[in-house]
Amino acid sequence: MPNNLDQVAEDILLALRRIMRSMDIASRQLINRHGITTPQLMCLQHMLERGPMTTGMLAQAVALSPATVTGILDRMERRGLVTRERRPEDKRRVLVAVTEAGRNAAEAAPSYMAERLTQALQQVAEAERLELQRAILFLADLADRRNEPKK
Repeated sequence: MPNNLDQVAEDILLALRRIMRSMDIASRQLINRHGITTPQLMCLQHMLERGPMTTGMLAQAVALSPATVTGILDRMERRGLVTRERRPEDKRRVLVAVTEAGRNAAEAAPSYMAERLTQALQQVAEAERLELQRAILFLADLADRRNEPKK
């Protein structure tokens, strides 16, 4: 018989799988209805909020690898959603910016999961929201350590 800690870990993993499944469904709906992927939307939204940035800065901001973001930006550039521009003062530095078409795509494509989560969190007391945030960030940090050797 598993101990209580084992059961808690199992329950958390099951809940995370349910969240991932829900995010996958929402992502497919976004593609089918608006022709944009969730990572593309995340990148567009981030650049709209903070302005042009390098691929590395964007990758860090949206928690994806630089190689993954480069592929996302390549596809969005082909569709005219973003532009890349070398800085005249430093030819090695390339800034990515959202085009008007990219702005329109981001504004037309709602973030289903974010909207649902925001609505649900409005029903939760602030102290509980902060505790949920702390717990989720703890789990995310734990997941990021997946490649570290065990001590």
